[in-house]
Amino acid sequence: MITKRIIFHVPFKLGYAISGGGIRPGKLIQAFHDLGYIVDVVSGTKAQRIESMNAIMENMRNGINYDFCYAETSVLPTMLTEKGNKAFYPFVDFDFFRFVKDRGTPLGLFYRDIYWRFKYYQKDHPFLERMRRIFFYHLDLWYYGRMLDTLFLPSQELAEYLPASLREIALECPPGHDIKCVVDRPLPQSAKDLSILYVGGVSTPVYDISPLMKLGKTIPVTVCCRKEEWNTYQPHYEPWTKNVNIRHIHGNELSDLYGQVSLSSIVRVDHDYLSFASPLKLYEAVGQNIPLLVSRGTRAARFVEDNNIGWTVENDFSDLNLDRLIHEYPEKVENLKTIKDAHSWTARATLIRDNLLKHRTDRHTYV
Repeated sequence: MITKRIIFHVPFKLGYAISGGGIRPGKLIQAFHDLGYIVDVVSGTKAQRIESMNAIMENMRNGINYDFCYAETSVLPTMLTEKGNKAFYPFVDFDFFRFVKDRGTPLGLFYRDIYWRFKYYQKDHPFLERMRRIFFYHLDLWYYGRMLDTLFLPSQELAEYLPASLREIALECPPGHDIKCVVDRPLPQSAKDLSILYVGGVSTPVYDISPLMKLGKTIPVTVCCRKEEWNTYQPHYEPWTKNVNIRHIHGNELSDLYGQVSLSSIVRVDHDYLSFASPLKLYEAVGQNIPLLVSRGTRAARFVEDNNIGWTVENDFSDLNLDRLIHEYPEKVENLKTIKDAHSWTARATLIRDNLLKHRTDRHTYV
C-alpha cells in the first residue's frame, strides 16, 4: 500500500480562534486524516514555518511524494503575518510554493476574505498603514495568479472582486460541519413553539443584528457571540437587550443549545460585504438540521432557497409569516437531512483532493 501524504500550509498558529477562520484549518486537517492522508503541516511563526518547510523540502529531495499542497490565507497579507506586521523574510512562503510546484506537486489555496476592498476597512485604518497593507494584499494576488492550480473560495461571488487570472481558476469551497449523529428536531405545532438562535458576530456596521434583537419582543431569541465583542458593541443594542438571551459559549454547550431552539437566523442589516459571505454557522445549521431564516438577496439566501432548507426574509422581518413557518417546517427538516453529508468537512476535503489530483504531473493509483 502506498502511503498518501499532503502538505497543509497556513501562515499563522493553528487554533488561534474559536470561530470562523480559526476553526476551518483544524477541521480540514482532521478530514484529510480521515481520508487516509499523512498531513505535514506548515504553521506558526515564520521561524516555525521555515523549519517545517525545510523538513518537507528535504523529504522531497529524498524522493518522498506529496499528492498536493493545500494552503489557506490569513486575514492579513502573507508577508505581514509576523508579530508587529513587519515584513521579515517576506518571500519564504512563496519560495516554498515555487519549490513545491517545480517538482510537479499541485498547489491550491483557500482565499479567506476580501474585506480590505471595502470602505468600512478603509475607515478603520490610518491612511499610510492601509496603503501598506493593500500593497501587500495585491502582491499576494500577483503571486497566486502565477503559482496556483486552483484558488478555493468561500463563495463563487467573491471571485468578482479578484483579477481575471484568478477568476479563471476559482472554485467554491465553503465551510462545512462535522456533526455525524442524527439530530432529532421537534416539530413546532404553534407560534409559541418557535424560538430563534443567532450565532456569530455582532460588530457594526457589518454584523448589525438589531432587527433580530427587536424581534425578540415577538419570538424568543438567543444570541451567541464572543464576550469581548458583545461588551464592545452592547451600547448599540442597549434598547433591545431585554428582549434577548445573550450567551458566550461554544463546542458541546453550543451543540446543546441548537437542540433547544427551532430556527437558526442569519438576518442582519444590509451590507455589501454580506452579499457574498458564506458563514460557518450556515453549514453548522445544516449539520444540526435546523431550518434557517436568512436575509434575502445574500449568498446564504441563495443556498437556502436552492436547497429549500429555510426561508428568506427582509432584514426587518416585515414579511415573516409564522403560520407558513409552522406549516412548512417538516419539509425543511427533511431537506436538511438529505443534504447533510454533502456539506461535511470530509466532503470539503474530498472536493479539494479530487480537484488538485487532476493537476498532478505524475499521477499514480492507490491500492
